Amino acid sequence: MANKKKAKKRKLLTPKEHEIMLKLWTLEESGKKQSKVRDILELFKADGSDMAYTTLATFIKILVAKKYASASKTGILIFIKSKVSRKDYANIAMSYALEDYFGGDKEQMIETIKAL
Repeated sequence: MANKKKAKKRKLLTPKEHEIMLKLWTLEESGKKQSKVRDILELFKADGSDMAYTTLATFIKILVAKKYASASKTGILIFIKSKVSRKDYANIAMSYALEDYFGGDKEQMIETIKAL
């Protein structure tokens, strides 16, 4: 993200929200411009996890409210599209990690990453 202040204001994703966004980013990276809720549910089933349609729809509302995704409805179908790319979210998360765990010390953070 170009504007770091804007990125910092955006809340981090919860683990379940993150899992949903990973599936959405995967669909988009495979060429889908927008995905149906059912497309995301299919990825959950393929991973061996199960999520109710209504639960996923609730999480989508939260992601829309947090401005990570946009949703539109055509008839009874709900379509979702990310508003933040995987790379941009990585930048947001890394900014939080830099401040929260390393007090803004980039060198210390780099050394920690190198040790992984």
